[in-house]
Amino acid sequence: MNFPAQFTVISDEVTQDLPVLIRFVKEFNLPGIELRSMFGRAFKDLTAADVAEIKRVARGEGWRIFGCSSPVFKCDLDDAAGVQAHLDEFKRSLGVAHELECDLVRVFTFLRRTPAENAAALPRVVEHLRKLDALAAGSSVRIGVENEHSCMIGTALEAALYLPHLPAPRFGIVWDPCNVLYVPGAPADATAGFDAIASRLHHIHVKDARRVTPKPGGYPAVAAPVGLGDIGWRSHLGQIQRSGYQGNFSLETHWRVIQIAEADLHLPAGYGFSRGGEEASRVCLHNLREILP
Repeated sequence: MNFPAQFTVISDEVTQDLPVLIRFVKEFNLPGIELRSMFGRAFKDLTAADVAEIKRVARGEGWRIFGCSSPVFKCDLDDAAGVQAHLDEFKRSLGVAHELECDLVRVFTFLRRTPAENAAALPRVVEHLRKLDALAAGSSVRIGVENEHSCMIGTALEAALYLPHLPAPRFGIVWDPCNVLYVPGAPADATAGFDAIASRLHHIHVKDARRVTPKPGGYPAVAAPVGLGDIGWRSHLGQIQRSGYQGNFSLETHWRVIQIAEADLHLPAGYGFSRGGEEASRVCLHNLREILP
């Protein structure tokens, strides 16, 4: 099954093991991968030997590494030591990106607070993001800020508030409309505000979920196969195409044929997370191929 050249998959949504990943990428004629956890280790814990092995395979298979999915700034804004550790992690992520000839590092915008607190924190968040710009100076690496339900940028409407303060072309958005379904009080249309960020997109993640009435302490959505949730991917892919977007897409399956805990799906690292991922990603890629414009 062939896909447009800009479509790939996040590595650990298939497997933690390179031989399995090689077979899967060949099966779907994908041009490469987006790298997250591998060998049972989170992205931040990958060793120099791990990165060297990924580089060897990528070169041998002719893969492109579409993105390095770091956890940078998925931490508390007031945790000074944690923020410094994440700055150090970004430096390391730049090195990994350089080693793998990858031009995109994904980051976040600190743990979400109340709407009023999020709005008040915007200048501080921007200040820290600009530190990443300084660290990346002299490189061709782009910084992709992902909208994430647990972070201060959770929706396109929130992302649009930040973009005027972040220099282009270094900064752009890693757009994931499915994450909006998990944001408390988010618009009914998860893609609301897309047009306001379309010109600043660096990358797009493709996954799906359906809204549910949450149990106490639970999530307001549950993962679903691509195309069978509440995003409306057929329509949104058409909207993306009309926007003139020329960038890349990664399948971020999240759903599993044999269900695992929803909370575990939001902690992407290790063999437990990847269990059942190959089968689920195969289903989602078949679904995706059917709805591509």
